[in-house]
Amino acid sequence: MKKFAVPSLSLKKLAAALGADIAASLLIGASIVVFAQNADFAPGGVNGMGLILNHLTGLPIGQLILMINVPLVLVCFRFLGVRFFLASLKTMLISSWFIDHVAVLLPAYHGSHWLAAVFSGLFAGAGFALVYLQNSSTGGTDFLIMTGKKLRPSMSIGQLTQLLDGSVIIAGAFVLRRTEAVLLGLVYTVVCSLCIDLVMRVLGPRADKCRQTCAGRA
Repeated sequence: MKKFAVPSLSLKKLAAALGADIAASLLIGASIVVFAQNADFAPGGVNGMGLILNHLTGLPIGQLILMINVPLVLVCFRFLGVRFFLASLKTMLISSWFIDHVAVLLPAYHGSHWLAAVFSGLFAGAGFALVYLQNSSTGGTDFLIMTGKKLRPSMSIGQLTQLLDGSVIIAGAFVLRRTEAVLLGLVYTVVCSLCIDLVMRVLGPRADKCRQTCAGRA
C-alpha cells in the first residue's frame, strides 16, 4: 500500500499561511454575505452553489459550501497531491467557519445590485488571490478545474472556469427567478478574474521573495 509523506512546514511559513487564510476568508466572506446574498445573485463556483442551496434550504452558507467540497475533494484527491490537498483542506475549514461566524456580523449592503456585483467580485478576487499565492485553494471548482485540465489538456483553465461558473450562474437565475441575476453573475465573474490577476501580478514577486527568504533561514 502506497504511503503518503506529510510535508513539513516551518512555524514562519505556517503562520504566514494562516494569516493569509484569515485575511482571504474575511474578504471572501464579505463578498458572499455582505454583497452577493443581499443582491440576490449567485456568483460562480461552489460559493454560488452554496448561495443557491441556502436560498432553497435556509442552511448556513459556510456549512453548505463545506458539504459540497467534501465529495469533490474525495473524487479529485488522487489528481492533486498531498501537499496541495492539505493546504486546501486547511483553507476550506477556515473560510467556511469565517463565512458562517464572522462575515454574518458585518453590516449588509442594500444599495445598487450592480455595485454589489462589482464589490463582491473585488473582495472575492482579492481573497482568492491571497489563497493562490500560498499555493492553496478554497476547494470546490478549483479541484474540478485542475482535475479537468489533467483529463482534458486541450482545454484551457479559462475555458473550464467559464464552463463551470456559467453553469452555476444560470442555475442561480432559475432558482432565484431573476434574469438580472445572470448579468450580475457575469459582472462578478469578470471583476473577480481581473482582480485575481492584478493582485497576483503585484504581490506574486514579493511572495516568491518572502518564501525564498524563509527557506534560507529555515
